[in-house]
Amino acid sequence: MRIVSLCPSITESLVALGLGGSLVGVTRYCVHPREALEGIPRVGGTKNPDLEAIAALEPELVLCNAEENRDADVDELSRRYRVDVSHPTRVDEVAPLLRRLGELTGAGVVAEGWARALEERLAAVRAGRTVRFAYLIWKGPWMAAAAGTYISDLLETFGGENAFPASSGPWPKTGEEQLSALDPELLVLPDEPFPFGDTDRAYWKRILPAARVVLVPGEDFCWHGVRTLRGLTAAGALLEETG
Repeated sequence: MRIVSLCPSITESLVALGLGGSLVGVTRYCVHPREALEGIPRVGGTKNPDLEAIAALEPELVLCNAEENRDADVDELSRRYRVDVSHPTRVDEVAPLLRRLGELTGAGVVAEGWARALEERLAAVRAGRTVRFAYLIWKGPWMAAAAGTYISDLLETFGGENAFPASSGPWPKTGEEQLSALDPELLVLPDEPFPFGDTDRAYWKRILPAARVVLVPGEDFCWHGVRTLRGLTAAGALLEETG
């Protein structure tokens, strides 16, 4: 099967399912696993895929994500190819997604192994005390991941309580005054999609002196699929250390 993946986390999962040889096109943001993706044509970004380049690859299946990819591009691709669109917002939706990928690609046996491993990991979770957190995703303006997002659910799995409710919308804008009023115990600064660093950590530590302000690898917290197993480990350690 000739597959084009327009979502980095899906690309990573496809390789883990043994489908690296079926990938004929990926985005420039598909970077893991690096060695397995060497030589595979790049077809633009997630928000601006090169539709002509995709057409030249003659894919049998195009895999998209409802948040990463624009509706207009998905609609155009759907008129030409078989397209599957995923959008997990909860950790417990990832195992069914992996099974779906296996069903679509003929990799059902391998996908089932990953799905069961994830379900077993979730079944073993024991949440600690409630930790009120905020997770920033952008700067200029400051933006956060609210409850109802995959990022938030990953942390909520271990007892986290998001300072931004789902009613805020998935990615609310915020600022120093609002975050001070929300008074989170934990402020999480990932290295993607915005590359927060030590300067940002020091800045927020001055604004929120009582909070634990931490830098984390963003991919572990926002990529779903096989990466979710790493995400659970990272989120569990973060909440345990804070609690």
